[in-house]
Amino acid sequence: MAKTTGKDALIDLLSKESVEYVFGIPGATEIVFMDALERANDIEYILGLNEIVCAGMAEGYARASGKPGFLNLHTGPGMAAALPMLYNACSGNVPIVITVGQQHSRLLQRDPHLTGDIVGMGKLFSKWATEIIHAQDIPVTVQRAFKMSIQHPAGPVLVSIPYDVLDGELDYTYKDNTRVYPGVRPDAESLVLAIELLKKAKNPVIFVESGVSRCNAIEETVRFAEMIGAKVFQSWMSDVNFPVTHGQYLGDLDPTSPPARKILEGVDLLIGIGCPMFAQAFVNPEPTLPNDIKIMQFDENPWEIGKNFPVDCGIQCDIKAGLTDILAKMEGQLDDGYQKMAASRRLSILAEKKMKLAMLEEQVQAEKDQCPIAISRLMSDLKKALPADTIIVDDCWSSSAMLRQVLDLDTPDSFIRARNGGSIGSGLPMALGAKLGAPDKNVVVVSGDGSAAWSMQSFWTAAKYNIPVTFIITNNATYRQVKLVRKAVLGDYPLNEKHPGMELDSPVMNFQKMAESMGVAATQVEDPNELLATLEDNIGSNHPNLIEVFVENASK
Repeated sequence: MAKTTGKDALIDLLSKESVEYVFGIPGATEIVFMDALERANDIEYILGLNEIVCAGMAEGYARASGKPGFLNLHTGPGMAAALPMLYNACSGNVPIVITVGQQHSRLLQRDPHLTGDIVGMGKLFSKWATEIIHAQDIPVTVQRAFKMSIQHPAGPVLVSIPYDVLDGELDYTYKDNTRVYPGVRPDAESLVLAIELLKKAKNPVIFVESGVSRCNAIEETVRFAEMIGAKVFQSWMSDVNFPVTHGQYLGDLDPTSPPARKILEGVDLLIGIGCPMFAQAFVNPEPTLPNDIKIMQFDENPWEIGKNFPVDCGIQCDIKAGLTDILAKMEGQLDDGYQKMAASRRLSILAEKKMKLAMLEEQVQAEKDQCPIAISRLMSDLKKALPADTIIVDDCWSSSAMLRQVLDLDTPDSFIRARNGGSIGSGLPMALGAKLGAPDKNVVVVSGDGSAAWSMQSFWTAAKYNIPVTFIITNNATYRQVKLVRKAVLGDYPLNEKHPGMELDSPVMNFQKMAESMGVAATQVEDPNELLATLEDNIGSNHPNLIEVFVENASK
């Protein structure tokens, strides 16, 4: 073994793990790390101006590239500032490896400036959090962090490193990291039970969520839905887990909401695929599900199976492997009678889908000339302007439902939205990370003004590194999503009614000026007749740009 320093061993390990970018904002405890990083020709440091931007970029990179994002934070305050985005990443099983520069180990018992319980904070929203004490532990700890971040269930992993540890010496020879093959197959007995439930079901419904995307199982999920003739809903649309243009896909639906109760009446088998069942946002005195419904659940994370209520058939498996196995068994066991019944269900669902699309088109046409611009007009013009092979990043909460109805989001890598986590502000930086993770794709982010206010410093990073993302900000000068929640809690009222803490209209933020001050070309659109041309002129350009769209704050 050869002698080396901790900092050089760390940089070599990052290079061997194919790290392309370090997302971060440095301070004094990162000086040693940054010094070593300057000599690494294959790793680029991407500077954000606050930790929300840095952590958001790391998630976007991981989501688009399929590799762990690498995030470097500065001491206790830096760790604390990143927590809102790490909450999203943890909730969504996004692989991120986080290193945090800790103060000199000789000072930790003396309460030095800017220190804190970094590991304690990290444990809140990570799979594993630890602090290195000896330089000799850098290889095993860092390799374990990368292994754990992508191992089912994936998620953020945190390593706190006192900066003197990086100056320490160790005996170091690189050995390839452990590769864990995730294709865990379902138990044979669970498949027998699943087939029995499917044969008896007269009205099955499928809920999908991000487990489908995480396990690259969209093709198998579509085949399974077609074979059993089931309606498909997304309980939280964060990736494309089922093609939205498919005849059996009927949109996203909160399964704990009052409308879901009506939809689930008469359903005799509910099948959750990569779908937590179910996290409630509000207390509902009514039962979430009908008493006589049977439940089947596929998930790679055993914690999610039967978490909130017992299921009749819980199948722990890699979802792609599990569906492949059950499809093979079904093909030999479903008789002609079952296949005819499934075909009849498919025709009925397709008729319902056509009716929904017709109603949506009526709404789009009725609102197309409204000023301020209707959200339906923005999304329909955006659909026309989008080049092929575009990633849409969605952080426009009150406008998101219309975006997901109008755009043809059919491929697994075409859409990114916070998975389960509800911290706003992720959209702008996630778009930057997504572009770096998938440089051959166009990236467009649609963000609300409230969300953009959390992470507007993303404009500066976009300009500094010339990351060609198109930012679309819907400016309606209000926290409309908060007003929608108020409506759900307190009852109906006009949504343009003003309430303390929910208004952004005095003064109205001017994102065009903010973007231009940080080096990003920007334009504002108020006339709906100018919208399409503006979108077409800016999307797909070779530089970052902002389109600020002044949209409705209607009373409905």
